[in-house]
Amino acid sequence: MKNVPACIFFSLIIHVCSAQNISNLIAQAEQNLEQNHWEQATNNFNSIIENYVDDLTYHQRAKIYNNLGYLNLNLLDAFEAERNLNLSILYHEEAGIPNQKDYAMALLNMGILYTDQVEFDLARRYIQKSLDILGEIPGPKTDFWIARAKMAMLYEEAGSYTLALSIYNNCYDQLVASGNDLSPDFAEICMHKGRILILNGDPTEGEKFINLSSTIYESLGAQYAVERAESLEHLAIFYERMGRFDEAESTLLEVLRLKRSIPDEADILIIETLNDLGIMYHQMGETRKASQMFQEVIIESEENVGTDHPFYATAKNNLGTLALSSGDIEGARDLFVDALATYKVKFGVNHPYYANTLNNLARVERKLGNNAQAEKYYMEVLGIDEKIYGKNHPNYATTLINVAVLYSSLGREQEADRFYREAVTIRERVLGVNHPSYASALEYMGMHSLAINSNIEAESFFRKSIEVQIGQIGTLFPIMTEGDREIFYERIKSNIDRYNYVASQLLEDNPELVKNIFDFQIKTKGFLFNPSKNIQDHVNESQDFELKEKYRKWRSDKRLLASYYQMGVQELNEQNVNLEYEESRIDQLEKELEQKLPNFEESLHKVDKNWRSVQEYVKPGGAIVKLIRVREFKSLTQSVGTLFGFTDNTRYLAIIFQYGQPEPSYVFLGAENETEEQHSERLENTVSNDEGKNLTYDLFWKPIDDQLKNVSSILVVPDGIFYKTNPNTLTTPNGDNLIDKYYVSYLTTSKDLFRPEMEIFNRKSYLFGNPTYNQEESDNRLSLVSMPESENEIRGIENVLSEDWHVKSHLRADANELKIRSAYNPTVLHIDSHTFFNDQYNFIANHSPIDNPLFRSGIYLAGASETFSRFMKGIRTIPENDGILTAYEAMNLDLSKTQLVVLPSCEFGSEDAENSDGIYGLQRAFIVAGARNIITSLSKIDDKISSELMILFYQKLNETNKVKESLKYAQFEIRKKYSDPKVWGAFILTGNG
Repeated sequence: MKNVPACIFFSLIIHVCSAQNISNLIAQAEQNLEQNHWEQATNNFNSIIENYVDDLTYHQRAKIYNNLGYLNLNLLDAFEAERNLNLSILYHEEAGIPNQKDYAMALLNMGILYTDQVEFDLARRYIQKSLDILGEIPGPKTDFWIARAKMAMLYEEAGSYTLALSIYNNCYDQLVASGNDLSPDFAEICMHKGRILILNGDPTEGEKFINLSSTIYESLGAQYAVERAESLEHLAIFYERMGRFDEAESTLLEVLRLKRSIPDEADILIIETLNDLGIMYHQMGETRKASQMFQEVIIESEENVGTDHPFYATAKNNLGTLALSSGDIEGARDLFVDALATYKVKFGVNHPYYANTLNNLARVERKLGNNAQAEKYYMEVLGIDEKIYGKNHPNYATTLINVAVLYSSLGREQEADRFYREAVTIRERVLGVNHPSYASALEYMGMHSLAINSNIEAESFFRKSIEVQIGQIGTLFPIMTEGDREIFYERIKSNIDRYNYVASQLLEDNPELVKNIFDFQIKTKGFLFNPSKNIQDHVNESQDFELKEKYRKWRSDKRLLASYYQMGVQELNEQNVNLEYEESRIDQLEKELEQKLPNFEESLHKVDKNWRSVQEYVKPGGAIVKLIRVREFKSLTQSVGTLFGFTDNTRYLAIIFQYGQPEPSYVFLGAENETEEQHSERLENTVSNDEGKNLTYDLFWKPIDDQLKNVSSILVVPDGIFYKTNPNTLTTPNGDNLIDKYYVSYLTTSKDLFRPEMEIFNRKSYLFGNPTYNQEESDNRLSLVSMPESENEIRGIENVLSEDWHVKSHLRADANELKIRSAYNPTVLHIDSHTFFNDQYNFIANHSPIDNPLFRSGIYLAGASETFSRFMKGIRTIPENDGILTAYEAMNLDLSKTQLVVLPSCEFGSEDAENSDGIYGLQRAFIVAGARNIITSLSKIDDKISSELMILFYQKLNETNKVKESLKYAQFEIRKKYSDPKVWGAFILTGNG
C-alpha cells in the first residue's frame, strides 16, 4: 500500500516539473518576442507546440498560436499566419474564452493579416469584432484605441485616406489624454498620420509627425530599433515623393545600416529596404543602381528567405519593368514569368500581386505581337478582378480599358467600344463625374471615337474629360507641390492641344466650339506660374497671429476638400460628406484671406473667367485677339493597329473679340499643311527683307484685319511664332505698317485683362546695366560680353528721371541678383542684360531644385560666368546671388506695386530664343510677380539707337505716366529717323499699358 502513494507522488513531481518547464519555455519565447528576436521567438514557440502540445491548456495553445501568427505576419509568411491565427481563435472559443482581451487580440491580428492580403471585407469584420469585445471590457480603453488605429490602417490601405486620417486623429487625441503619448503604439499612429498628411498634400505637417514617430521609437531604446528604422524608411519615401532624392537616398542608406546593426535582425526587413532603394533609384532614372538593388534583393531572398517569398517575386517583377522600359522585351517576359510563379505559389491566382504581374506579362506579349496570348492574359486578369473586387469596381474598369486598347489596336473596334463604354459607366457610377479616373476613361473613349472617324463624338468625350481636369485646378492647384503641378500641366496641355485640333476641324459646321477652345485656354494658360511662395513668405514673416491661423486652417481644409474630390460618390455618401457645404465654407475663408494677402486671389488660379468675361471687357475702339497654335493630331491605321500622335504641321487660330459684338469670331492664320518651322520662316521675311512681305501679311494678319471695324488698339495674347514678332511692323498692301492703322500690344494671358489698374504714384525706379559677368580667370563659354553702351543708357535715363523720381542705379559688379531681390516694389524695374532661353551644358538644371520649365529661361547678371566656371569644376554656388535670375526666381520677386519692367536686351526674336515657352516664361514670370507691364526687345539693334528710343520713352513716361502711349510715341519718333521696321519695331509692350 505504501508504494501506491509513492507512485502518485512521483507522478505529481514529474507533472509539476513539466508544467514549470513549459512556463519557463513560454516565458523565454515571449521575452524573445518582446525584444523583436522574431526568428528565435518563432523557433521557441514552434518547439513548445511540437514537444508539449498535449500538456498545454487550450488557453495556452490559443496564446502561443496567436504569438506565432503575429510573428508570421512580421516575417511576411501569410500562409502560416492565417493557419496559426485560425488555430488561436479556435482554441479560444473551445476554452470558452476565459480571457476576452487575448481573444480580441487574436481577432485583431487576423484582421491585420487580411488587410495585408487586400481582403478588406474580411479584415473589417475581424477588426470590428475585436473592437466590440474590447469596448465591453471594463477599465481603461487604451487597447480599444490601439485596435481602432488598426481599423484606420485598413481604410488607409483601401485608399480611404480621409476616413483613415479622421480615425488616426481620434486615436491620437485619446492616447495623449490617457498619458500614452510616448508608447510604441502612439509612435505607429504618428507615422501613419504623417504618411496620409503627405499623401493629402501637407508635406510639412506630415514630415513633422513622421519625425515625432522616429524620435519616440529612439527614446524607447534598442528594443524598438526596428520600428525606428521603419519610421525612418517612411520618411525616406516622403523625401522621394517630394523629389528630395539626396535626402531620400541618405535616409534609406542609414536605415539599411541601422537594420544591419540590429542583433538577430530578420533578413526580410533588410530585403525590404533594398527593395525601397531600388524603387527610389528607378524614380531617379538611375536604372543601373535600381537594377543592382533588385538583383541584391533576389540574392538575399535566395540565401535567406527562399524563392517563394513575395519580395523575391516583387524584385523579379521590378526588374521586368526595368527590362521592358529599356527594350529588353524577351528578358522582361522571363522575369515576369518567374515572379508570376512565386506569387501563384504564395498567394494563389486570385490575388492583386498575381493579377498585376499577369497584366505586365500581357503588355509584353502585346509588344511581341503575340496578341492572342495578350488577350488570354488580359481576360484572366479581368476574371481575377471580378473575383477580388466585383464588376462594380474601378480596378475592374481599368482592366476593361486595357482589353479595349488591345482590341482597338487590332481593329476590333466594335468589341473595343463595348469594353470602353462599360468602363466609363462603372467609373461614372462608382467614382462620379468629377473624379480624375472618370476623366481618364473619357479620354480613352475620345481616342476610340477618333479611330472610327467619329469626330463629333470624340470632341464631346475630350471636352468632358478636360472639364473634369479643369474642375480640379481650383481645388488641387494651391496645395500641389511644384512637381505635381508640372505633371498636371504637361498632361492637361497635351489634352487641350488634342482637343483644339479635333474641335477646329468641326468649326465650319459648329462655330460655337470656338468658345470651348477659348475657355480652355483662359482657364489653364499660365498654370505653372503661381506666387504661392511669396504668399507663404508673407504669412511666415507676419506678426498677425489671426492671419497665420486663418491661412493654416485654409491650407488644412483645402487639403481635406481635395481628398474628398478623390473619393467616389459611393464613399462620400457612406461618410455623409456634404461637398457643397465644404466648398462654401472654404470659399468664405478665401474671401477673407483675399482682403489680407496681396496676390492671394491669383495664387488660387481660379477658373471663373470665360469668353463672356472677355467679350464684356472690350472697350470702344479696342479689340482683343487670342492666338492659338493648333497642332495637327492624326490617327493612322497600320497592320499593327491604330496609332495616334501629333504631326509637325501647325496652323494658328485667331479668336477675335470686338466692342459691340455679341460673341467672338474666328479666323485661321498660316498656310495649311506647313510645319512650325515653315511658318516661322515666312513670318521672319517681314523683318528680315522685303521678300514676301505681302504674302506674310496675307497669311498671318489679313484674315484678322478683315474682321476688325473701328479699332484703334488691339491687345493680342500670342502663341508660338508670334512671341518673336511685333505685329505693328507688318506691311499692308498699300505700303503702310499696321502701327499706322492701330497699335498692337501683347498680354501673357487673357486673364491679365482683369487685373486691377494701377497708377504711378511713388515714382521709384531701379536701373540695372552692364553687369560684370567675368572675373579674370572665369570660363566664358556662355559668351557673355560686357555692355558699356548699357551703362551710358542707364546714365541717360537717370538724367531724365532724376528730377521727379527716386532713382537707384546698379552697374557692373553692383548689377547683381541680390540687389534685384532687394529692390522692393519699384515703380519701374529696368534690367539691361543678356538673357537665356535654353540650358547650355545642362548648367541651369544642375542649379535647380526641381525639373521645371521656369528654370529654362532667365537673365544673366554680375558673376554669371564665375558661377559657370565653378559649375564646370564641380563647385556649387549659393543660388540667391549666383548671377542667374531664372524665370522661377523672377516670379517670386515682390513686384505687386510695380508698373513696369523693361528688358531692353533680351532679344526674344533671335535664333537663341527659339523656345517660345521660354520667352513666354520670362515675360509671364514678371507679370505674376506683380508687374503690370513689361517692355522687351525682339532683336538686336544699334546700341545708340536703342538708347535713343529708351530715352524718348522715359521722357514721355515722365510726362504722361502712360506706358503704352509713351512707347508708341518713342517708336513713331524713331521711325522718322530710321524707317526700317527691325529698328523702330524692335520693342514690344506686354501689358495693358
